[in-house]
Amino acid sequence: MQEIITLTGIDPELEIQTSKVTSSVRELLQKHLNILYPLKSTIKQYATIITGHEIAEQTRLSLPDLLKQFPVKDAKMFEEVIKILTAQAPRLYSVSSAPGSHGVNEIHITVSKDEFYVEDEKRTGVSSEYFSTKPVGTEFEFFIQKQKHFRLPTEDKDVIMIGPGTGIAPFRSFIAERDAQAASGRNWLFFGEQHFVTDFLYQTELQDYLQTGALANLDVAFSRDQKEKVYVQHRMKEKGAELYEWLQNGAYMYISGKREPTSKDVEKMLVDIFKEHGNKSEEEAEKYLHQLVEEGRWEKDVY
Repeated sequence: MQEIITLTGIDPELEIQTSKVTSSVRELLQKHLNILYPLKSTIKQYATIITGHEIAEQTRLSLPDLLKQFPVKDAKMFEEVIKILTAQAPRLYSVSSAPGSHGVNEIHITVSKDEFYVEDEKRTGVSSEYFSTKPVGTEFEFFIQKQKHFRLPTEDKDVIMIGPGTGIAPFRSFIAERDAQAASGRNWLFFGEQHFVTDFLYQTELQDYLQTGALANLDVAFSRDQKEKVYVQHRMKEKGAELYEWLQNGAYMYISGKREPTSKDVEKMLVDIFKEHGNKSEEEAEKYLHQLVEEGRWEKDVY
């Protein structure tokens, strides 16, 4: 934020009315507006309406980047830029704690620091960077968005969970809640990451659940620990007969994590498993997967 104020010379205490809120420049830049990754439409407005520059399409171009490469004429012009900036979009995280196990006044989330490069310059994700730099005891605003479909079935039903990486978050919640309720249904988790030593999230908890029986099955895949990359879908293939049997007996199945490529790769593997162990054609296997969706027994929480 300070870099933007320095680049534009704008008064940080100047009050400006945007389409959503009226506040000081400091508050707008700090809390309300998307200044790190403006939409392409915003960059186009910046180029054609505000500054007159021609800006080629670029990925993840921040407002400071724009101001450095295509500076505004003065603080007054930057006031107009502020008015075209969109609101900061919320970052949604799955809750990884359970009321029955961790209490009703405690909420856990599972966050991996998002790091990437723009023209050889290291950048970080908005939310994950924020969480990684704040000390214990920091207060911040958040909201809870109810999930209508990605929910546990009745306690007697078996559950299959596929949660690579931070996709394990809702399943930590699921397992903890089922354990607290002493649910009679069985729980099966597929978890994947890059390295066993550094990336096995909640390892001790999961192994304890396996010992107590709260987890009936735990299958893990660490893709970079051997020459050939191994992912969760490969572990599913290895256990295809048992997985199909669970589904035939009424199990509910869930996946959480990245849509591309994990979710699509898993669905492709499921079709292959149905073909092999259900003696189905490609069309019949895809129809069976669709049937699970229709019955609410195949739910996705992917991003």
